[in-house]
Amino acid sequence: MSSPIQHERDLAKIVAKDSRLHADASLAALVTYSLFWLHEWELRRSIEAITVLSWRLFPTKFSMVGWFQYPDSIRTTRSLLQCQPKYRNWLTGSASKGYSLNERGMQVARDLVEKLGAPQTHEGEVFSVTPNDNSAARKANRARSIEPEREVKEARKSRLFEKWRDDVMSERDLIHVHALLNIFEHTPSKLRGKRMKDLERAAMDVNDQEMTRFLKDVRRSFPSVFSR
Repeated sequence: MSSPIQHERDLAKIVAKDSRLHADASLAALVTYSLFWLHEWELRRSIEAITVLSWRLFPTKFSMVGWFQYPDSIRTTRSLLQCQPKYRNWLTGSASKGYSLNERGMQVARDLVEKLGAPQTHEGEVFSVTPNDNSAARKANRARSIEPEREVKEARKSRLFEKWRDDVMSERDLIHVHALLNIFEHTPSKLRGKRMKDLERAAMDVNDQEMTRFLKDVRRSFPSVFSR
């Protein structure tokens, strides 16, 4: 069964943690918990996503003063700053490129997962945790784009999109698929699939239906790209 968290918009499904369980936790530590789950769900770790998820999970800590129903992005930004190498050294990144936990940050987050448990949704779904075999840490190092407009714009410039639009795309265009996804012949199929998923999510973000149709046709026309 697929996870109910497939897109950043799905973060609205997350319910708050019992505030008594994290009353003594710092905002910086709680941010690592939020980032950990964005890693697990393979979502883009943008400042917006971190702000919303931290607020959904810990509203008593990350809501605006006097406006409990809204997240406070300033608190999130300050917390992320405290996690940077200059201070606690739990993560790297920036608001323009997104954030990634390092091994120390992953451990802080996992300690909190043991204490708080996994997030839950309104429907009662509880999430499992990737075994601690450094696979999550490897995910952390694969920063994802937080600029869907740029992703889609670059895809539209591709030779494959041009051929698709002219209705001349064929099986011989495999090299153009590689160029579209910025992959190589030896790239593992799992990474190929993730790159395609990134593009599909970007098209969804900007509501580009033409790009969505194009990517659907690419999947259908070149199944071997994602299965090898």
